Amino acid sequence: MEPAVVVRIHPGQSARRRPPRVALRVLFIAAATSSAPCPNPVTGPALAAAGELDPGSRRVPAIAQADSIAIHRYARTLQARFERLRLRELPRIPGGGSHECDEIIGRLCVWDDGYDDWKPKEESVKIRAGRSELLAGLDSLGALLPGDHWIFGQRIRYLAEAGRLVAAEALGRRCTLPGQWRCDAYLGYVLHNRTDFARAEQAFRRAIAAMPEDVRRQWTAPRYVLDRELRLWHSEQPDSAAALERLWMLADPLFLTEGNDRWTGHMSRWSYSMSAEGARNPYELSWGDDFTEVVVRYGWPAGWERTWPRIGQSSFTIVGRDLPGAIRTFPPREVLARGPAGEEPVAWEIPERHPRSAYLPPYLDSLGAVDGQAARFWRSGHVVVVAAWTAPDDEADAPGARRARSGDTPVLAGLFVEQGGEILGEARVVAAPGGPVRLRTSAPWADWGTVSLEAWDPEARHADRFRAGMGFRQLAPDLLAVSDLVLLDAGAEPDSLEDAIGVLRTSTEVNSGEALAVALEVYGLGARGEVVRFDTWVERRGEGFLARIGRWLRLAGPREVVSVSWDEAGPRGAEPMFRTFTIGLPELTPGGYDVVVEVSAGGRPPLTARRGFAVR
Repeated sequence: MEPAVVVRIHPGQSARRRPPRVALRVLFIAAATSSAPCPNPVTGPALAAAGELDPGSRRVPAIAQADSIAIHRYARTLQARFERLRLRELPRIPGGGSHECDEIIGRLCVWDDGYDDWKPKEESVKIRAGRSELLAGLDSLGALLPGDHWIFGQRIRYLAEAGRLVAAEALGRRCTLPGQWRCDAYLGYVLHNRTDFARAEQAFRRAIAAMPEDVRRQWTAPRYVLDRELRLWHSEQPDSAAALERLWMLADPLFLTEGNDRWTGHMSRWSYSMSAEGARNPYELSWGDDFTEVVVRYGWPAGWERTWPRIGQSSFTIVGRDLPGAIRTFPPREVLARGPAGEEPVAWEIPERHPRSAYLPPYLDSLGAVDGQAARFWRSGHVVVVAAWTAPDDEADAPGARRARSGDTPVLAGLFVEQGGEILGEARVVAAPGGPVRLRTSAPWADWGTVSLEAWDPEARHADRFRAGMGFRQLAPDLLAVSDLVLLDAGAEPDSLEDAIGVLRTSTEVNSGEALAVALEVYGLGARGEVVRFDTWVERRGEGFLARIGRWLRLAGPREVVSVSWDEAGPRGAEPMFRTFTIGLPELTPGGYDVVVEVSAGGRPPLTARRGFAVR
């Protein structure tokens, strides 16, 4: 889900809610005949040389190097001339009606649009030529005035916009601006766009360490990107700095990539905003705090379009769009810490509402969901995490991707365990597209953490991911406990967890009438040799509270679709009791179900574990 922004001529509007849709659209209304220039921050008397500057000239005039005001003003003239050219040459689209706002930010109306198949139109030859001419002029003026950060920012921004990232990086490394922090901030911006996130992080951290305190507070404050629930959680943490670091760490879309591109993307948006201050933009509006907030929260559009004026009117609309696929990257609050459900995993789900902020990594066109399973098995001092799923296939799993695979390029896959803001367990593998992924890793005992299953096809620019919050607490030796359930391939009967990893089922979808193989471990039986009771059944998922109460009062039918029970002697040692069983499924109707196992021993209260699956 992606937000959209609109600026309307008439003030005093109120935001009205509607069901969110999926693509980002940025819409700004500007009168075709009334576009005030951006304010010029240069003050003081104009130098005599300023009279020599001809705004209509296509050549950078010879200016004395001492005439810094004249040089600066001529750079602004070139930049404004290019944006007027861009405005004239934008692709035309039919005019649309008004839009309801999901929120209003200053002069901007934000809403969620549904253009999830939008693609940028190719720029006209005139726009590309005009940008090249602008960059050539800025290069000459920048050589005359190397300490002007506004001119330098335009050079970086337009080089990146043109896709000339190698030249932009070279320029960033030659930067001699007074106050090195701007140089590092612009270098980090370029490196992020080059997908060199590790070095972008280094550049941004240098910039943050050296920038003025008021700028540092503004760039590092999370107020623009965290929703109300996360801001409240952050305010409740005893170490707010560490809590914020953990939030940014978890916001990283893929742990498979080196560096945190969500954080470098956030800092890149601040760098972009710094370069856009005082500059003309395609919307013909002066830059302000509302533009900064929108850019920091949602990014800058990937392309613009211009509507045809309506009959009898001279005004037109400038529409700026983001690429479809941007998502909310910050975790829901319930994933961050143990909740009322105790040890039960909490799936990281993206809420169906307008996001506080959104982001699409520069290496992805789409991010999908993993259909697979992850489970925890306890050992002395650590917890073993196993997972299985299917690697994405661009034809089957990435219909929104804009680039298809040209060959048999492998898919990168990984299983990661986060605790306290650090990755403390990970396993990686190279998989075939559409092939099985089975991994195991371990992490130390801890109160809570996050597990992430990831698979990334770099050539198809698509990834699948599943994340969930989970408990990893230490188990007392004599405490009756059970592991998570795992589904196995049909007919599999492994004798241990190690053997089970190779036959983990890579999908939670099953056919009606298929037999379901399941494995689990039981802990805390000790050397008592007690009899262990297993009761297992299959029930429909999503059963309501009244139905459960009615069954408890024996006013409704049985909970289970099919059930199996048995007793057996427990082990005569402290080792876990590993068990597998197969439960036959009747001709179930398509939908969601749970296989449930209830374990009891020695008169102690029974414990329950469940695993969801879907019948095709």
